[in-house]
Amino acid sequence: MLGGGLTRSMGLYGAGVDQILQLKVVTASGESLIVNLKLNPDLWYGMRGAAPNFGIVTSGLVKAYPTPKANNIAWEGAITFSDDKLEPLIKAIHELDLRPEMQIDFLFSITEPPSNSPIITVIPFFLGNASAAEKAFASILELGPLSNEATEEPYDHWGDFANSFCIKGMRKPAYGASLARQALNPATWRAVYNEFKTFVREYPQAAGSSILAEYYPVQKAITIGDATSSYSFRDVPIHVVAIALYENSSFDGEANAWGARVRDLLRSTDGLEVNST
Repeated sequence: MLGGGLTRSMGLYGAGVDQILQLKVVTASGESLIVNLKLNPDLWYGMRGAAPNFGIVTSGLVKAYPTPKANNIAWEGAITFSDDKLEPLIKAIHELDLRPEMQIDFLFSITEPPSNSPIITVIPFFLGNASAAEKAFASILELGPLSNEATEEPYDHWGDFANSFCIKGMRKPAYGASLARQALNPATWRAVYNEFKTFVREYPQAAGSSILAEYYPVQKAITIGDATSSYSFRDVPIHVVAIALYENSSFDGEANAWGARVRDLLRSTDGLEVNST
């Protein structure tokens, strides 16, 4: 949260830093401070976006948005596609009317053994019921997925899909890139997908590797504005990470080289004037 805080509901409420009302901070000199808009305003601006550079946060006060349990649902889940659907899928995501109650991820990974085949997975998110969600993401669903596990989920299960990224142990060098909407370029993403398939085919010890792209509505974050915190790049909607997953440190060289290649491919058509990662 203190570094920015991308959330699946940021289209409605803004970034994580925008929810902070007050912090209790211990500085490098050992001084304990209350930090908010009126007390220590310079730290208030700096810590919401670059907090680790200024002190240790021991507690915080954040906004809450009480919602009746019956209404606190979202439609989400894994929807898989075959290789030949990649270009139309990227085009559909690019043309998607990403409203504040929506968010979408897509993932390159491999299927479970014994097939271990590369697979494209889309993970749409919609704050609301299935009927409204399916209309909002109709252009994705019309492409003919291999499987569709999207369903209504209560709030406490919205993040379940991310559990697979939290495997204890293992080595996980991650290479990220942040992109403008126009970076949803089918040719670039085909090159990225080919790079992924080649990597997991040539190095089976890294079969658990993946590339995850997250696309957020940023209307609310832009409205809140840069002047309120040190969090930059509020208008950048897409964030991608290539994660090599393996056990032996002797593979670090190949893993880092792969991550750098993927990042360079993504940045080649990122649509940004400056690096916004």
